[in-house]
Formats: sequence, structure tokens, C-alpha cells
Amino acid sequence: AIQTATKAAIAYEREIVKIVQVTGASAGKIKELSGTIQQLSVSLGVDANELAELGRIFAQTGQTIDQVGDSIRAVARSSLAPSFGEMKNTAEGLIAAMAQFNIAASRSEEVLAGLNAVSKKWAVEAEDMISVIRRAGGVFAASAGQMDDPKKSLNELIGIFVAVRSTSRESA
Repeated sequence: AIQTATKAAIAYEREIVKIVQVTGASAGKIKELSGTIQQLSVSLGVDANELAELGRIFAQTGQTIDQVGDSIRAVARSSLAPSFGEMKNTAEGLIAAMAQFNIAASRSEEVLAGLNAVSKKWAVEAEDMISVIRRAGGVFAASAGQMDDPKKSLNELIGIFVAVRSTSRESA
């Protein structure tokens, strides 16, 4: 058990170092992010190493440390919902949604909560909606002409997918 814990601690520190290298953030900001990761890990029962890996992925997209914390928090909380799959896939879908629909990282939790709400109301998994965003979001966002609110464009894509899915049972 000690050997496994030591390996996990080393892997965690490596991910934190990678985040520092990508962002160039100050020690105080990194300590704050690490505290957020530890708090989420304990309170939600989520692997801290997996959260640190998500942090690196979000940092590589150009997010600031504060934005990385918001994004990690949103994905970690969404992992408690049964309709979401692996956190890494959820993170990749969230990144795609933010990039394609010009959604700010501070709205990450709002986007994932919206997907969860749709999933609860209709017979569709949030994981399927994330697949649609990743595969067709860019084309849809460009053809939708970026409505006033970027989230409206995203909601329209999800609405079309849910309508097709509920009548045809076609997969994502």
C-alpha cells in the first residue's frame, strides 16, 4: 500500500509540475489549484491524479490557473451524474464546446449542468451529447452564425440531436 501511495504521489507531483511548465503560474496560484484538487478529491471521492491530469489538459488549451480550477471543478462534479462517462472524455467535450461556441471557462459548470438536465428529461446520455459536440460542434457553430449568446448555439445543436435521437434512437 505504501509503494502504491508513493507512486501515486509522485505521479501527482509530476502533473502539477507539468501544469507549472505550461502556465508559468506563480507558486501561490499553483498551491491554490492543488488545494482545489485536493478538496474536490476528498469531498467528491474523485482521484486527485485524474483531476491533476485534467488540469494539465485544460492548461494546454491556454486557460489561466483560475480558469483551470473552474473547469476541473465542473468536470469533477459532473462525474457524479450517471449520464456522464469518463472525466477525460467529458473534459475533451467541454474543451470542444468552449472553443467551438466561444464559451468562457467560467461557464463550464453551466454547460455541463445543462447537458445533465437534458439527459434527465430526455432519453439521451450526456456522453452522447458530448460526442456530438466533438464531432459536429464546429460545423454547427459556423453554420449557426454564432447567435447573440454562444450557449444558445450549443443548446440548439443539443436540441436537434435530442430530437433526432428520441425519434430514431440513432447513436451519437
